[in-house]
Amino acid sequence: MPSIPGLLNLLRPRQWTKNLVCLGGVFFSGKATSVHQDKRALLAVAAFCAASGFVYIVNDVLDRERDRNHPSKKSRPIASGQVSVPAALVFAVLVLAAALALGSMLGPGVLAILGAYAAVNIAYSSGLKDLSLVDAMVVAAGFIFRIYAGTMAVAVAPSAWLLLCTLFLALFLAFGKRRAEINSASGAVAGNREAPPTRGVLHKYNVAMLDRFCNICATLSIATYAIFTVLGHTDRTLIITTPLVVMGIFRYLLLVERYQLGEAPDTILLKDWAIQLAIALWAVLYLAITYFGLHIDVQ
Repeated sequence: MPSIPGLLNLLRPRQWTKNLVCLGGVFFSGKATSVHQDKRALLAVAAFCAASGFVYIVNDVLDRERDRNHPSKKSRPIASGQVSVPAALVFAVLVLAAALALGSMLGPGVLAILGAYAAVNIAYSSGLKDLSLVDAMVVAAGFIFRIYAGTMAVAVAPSAWLLLCTLFLALFLAFGKRRAEINSASGAVAGNREAPPTRGVLHKYNVAMLDRFCNICATLSIATYAIFTVLGHTDRTLIITTPLVVMGIFRYLLLVERYQLGEAPDTILLKDWAIQLAIALWAVLYLAITYFGLHIDVQ
């Protein structure tokens, strides 16, 4: 029988932070003061935690042979033998059922988004992840699905600014992750040890190319957010939050390019105090401006 910790690890709970994107709808629409809407938004987060858990299990089943030869991924429950493939598949079905049950409580729109998210990610695990650029676009699409699920849950239309910022920021993180993976594989060769079998798509990228992609996406993320603070909101006081967005993105670039991090964006989010501080200060300022009336005259 598979162990309970093994089954829970299949869901990669550490990566559930990305599902907080589902809260974007209630946060940016100004409905965060409504307990009813907050509950619906959190239900969307829970549904995506289950849906993403299903995706991770399917991915680990398909990649189990490659993972067994990877220095860190070999400890994953399926690759290590802690959970058998049949047990993992049964658990995947149960987790998917939970996701659909939660989604059905939010309406057919959210349910359809969860189904589309699962289908696209199965296609990703089955081969799309080996196509350059397509792999990053699918990752970004996952965040767009989360935005739409969160906005549908609270019955608001997603802002074009929110969608654009999410797209560019997700691409930035995806390309930063690929760069870190190339650095990891290159370090194995330089250290005279066997390079771990990594993503096949990495052979279609190089560091210089990924640096350009990261810089372009970082620029677009900052520019889109800065324009939003001026044109996308009636109160231009939001412009004072822009330096914190710039700080967070620049800090992430520093970690990727100078310290060779970025292979696990969720870890950076949970451990880097500078990025945490930038996010916390940004959230406090945004709340103060949009919910509590903080105003600074800006022409």
